[in-house]
Order: sequence, then structure tokens, then C-alpha cells
Amino acid sequence: MKITHILAGLLMSAASQTAFCGMTVADFQAKSKTQAVEAYVLGVAGGLNAANSALVMGKGTPLFCLPPFLKLTTANYKEIIALGINDLGSNKLDKQSMDIDSILLKKMIELYPCGYN
Repeated sequence: MKITHILAGLLMSAASQTAFCGMTVADFQAKSKTQAVEAYVLGVAGGLNAANSALVMGKGTPLFCLPPFLKLTTANYKEIIALGINDLGSNKLDKQSMDIDSILLKKMIELYPCGYN
């Protein structure tokens, strides 16, 4: 129960930091070592995992399939986002304004496809 309250607080903190918009690549890179980025990344990852679990529970096709016993940390998620940013290409202006939410989802789908675990 205590963890639920902590996660709720982190999610509310992340939401208040971003004022209803996603965190851009520029913000992620400029503030990557701050607690606000840690909380935001944790919230996005938690949301993706919750959505994925809901798909599985509803007999739908999951977006990604983590190997059994793999527990990703916030540092792991930040690393995955950094890999996704590197995959974006060379147009710096477009890249800097993209949201990290979609980058994380795309990279999770790529790194953890279903049917191989």
C-alpha cells in the first residue's frame, strides 16, 4: 500500500513538472540527472507496463514481452530512451522536440518482441 502512495506521488509530480505535455528529447538530455526526469521516466514506464498488462489480461496482443524475471530499473529505461534517441537520425531540430514517451514505447517493442521469450 505504501508503494502505491509513493508511485501516485511520483506520477503527480511528473505530471505537474510537464504541465500536460510530454518530456521532449531536449529536456530529457538537459536534465537527465534530475529527480524530475527520474520520476517522469518511472511514470511513463509504469504506464506502458500497466497498459501492456491490461492487454494481456483482456486477451489482447501485448505491445512488448519482457523476459521472465527481468526487472528493469529507471536507469535501464533511461538507457533504452537514449538508444531510441540515437536511432532517430540526424535532423537535430526535429529530434529535440520529440517526446520521449513514444521513443520509449517504440524501443521497448523493438527490444522485447513477443514470441521470442
